[in-house]
Amino acid sequence: MNSSLAEERKSGGLLIGLDIGGTKLHGLLVDRAGRVFESETLPTGAEEGSDAITGRIYRLTERLLPRGSRVDAIGIGVPGPLDAHAGVILKTENLPFRNLPLAAMMRERFGMPVILENDGSAAAWGEYSFGPAKGADPLVYLTVSTGIGAGAVAGGKLYRGKNGNALEAGHIPLLAGKGPVCACGGRGCAEALASGKAIAEKAAEAAQAARERRGAPTRLSTLAVPQAADVFSLASGGDEVAERILSEALSFIGYCAATLAVLFDPQAIVVGGGLARSGPRVGEAVRSAIAATPTCAAGGCTVISPGLGDNAGALGAASLAAKTEHGSIR
Repeated sequence: MNSSLAEERKSGGLLIGLDIGGTKLHGLLVDRAGRVFESETLPTGAEEGSDAITGRIYRLTERLLPRGSRVDAIGIGVPGPLDAHAGVILKTENLPFRNLPLAAMMRERFGMPVILENDGSAAAWGEYSFGPAKGADPLVYLTVSTGIGAGAVAGGKLYRGKNGNALEAGHIPLLAGKGPVCACGGRGCAEALASGKAIAEKAAEAAQAARERRGAPTRLSTLAVPQAADVFSLASGGDEVAERILSEALSFIGYCAATLAVLFDPQAIVVGGGLARSGPRVGEAVRSAIAATPTCAAGGCTVISPGLGDNAGALGAASLAAKTEHGSIR
């Protein structure tokens, strides 16, 4: 048994943090200093429906529970919109959740305090508390993955908004009233233009057009179901169609980040998520967009790659759960 974990088991202080994403479910067993003792990941299986995903969340949590010791609380980062105060996921664009009282369900099953937090906000708090941008204030976290989200810390506090839905950056209308229809019903949202899902959809369209000889030739056409990672890879190899898709998406990611920078005048922006880990180009696009925005450039905003990787959201959710008092949600 790890000696530090043994000490935590004697004194309590252990926490579970979960990060619920469109592609995977990630969980950590941690202490209040952010030390990670256990880590588990399961596929989300979004296509299987809400009940199947909820069952996986239970199973993931059970795997993290340490034997012979107490876990004080569970924090869960989820895509919004949500009612964080009630612990209810109202609706998610990339997951089949509708009015799901996940916090109450988890409390009933595991018998401990549970908080629900917007996933971008949880990751922002994780990076602010434990990452390379620790203490940067204001801090903005932008995640570019299956979807696009964000969170912010200002004045040493997480900026949540009234219901916990602040900084739903994926639904910033970068092409208001134009462009592709977003899952939220709007047009030209950042998520519809530049998320991993959007890039994959554009790649599939280009691949089909190439196969039918009504579009430019591309190696995307050799893939049954091209993914965003394939676009990054083929673009770096000189595929012109993949490069066009990627360049357009990166410009929108840059616009999104610059918009957040103008609003918050942050000391640092942390750019994370699965696409940001596909290579340096996402970070470069954000730096370029901020440098081209006079108010941002004048403020000396630093763009930082996340040091916590996949753990940012779960660590942040666990840390926020530690603030739970007397079993209340908030």
